[in-house]
Amino acid sequence: MDKLPMKIDNVLDDIVLIVLDGHEPLKELGVDQNKIYVRVVGYDEYGMWVDRPSFKIPIIKNGNLESEKDVAASMLIPWGFIASIVHFPDVEGFDFPNPFDTSIGFDPEGE
Repeated sequence: MDKLPMKIDNVLDDIVLIVLDGHEPLKELGVDQNKIYVRVVGYDEYGMWVDRPSFKIPIIKNGNLESEKDVAASMLIPWGFIASIVHFPDVEGFDFPNPFDTSIGFDPEGE
């Protein structure tokens, strides 16, 4: 069976391995490894949008930081930081809709 050529649209809603290069600025967002597994939610001319199921944001009351809470977010990884992308077509657990049944991607403890 002939396969169609691979295109970026094939990775939407799938888990991919992204290999990063020069990603120091992303450390401020909790990306502290050069290889990360993420679910791709989109892409544009600026980079790849990935699912960030647990991102800490501040809770501010009366102008003071009271605490933090975890929220779901999408994060842009600029194309300039992406050295390579590995896609795993038809591999169980790497296709939507159950990509986060196991702990892959970002480590909320490390933030």
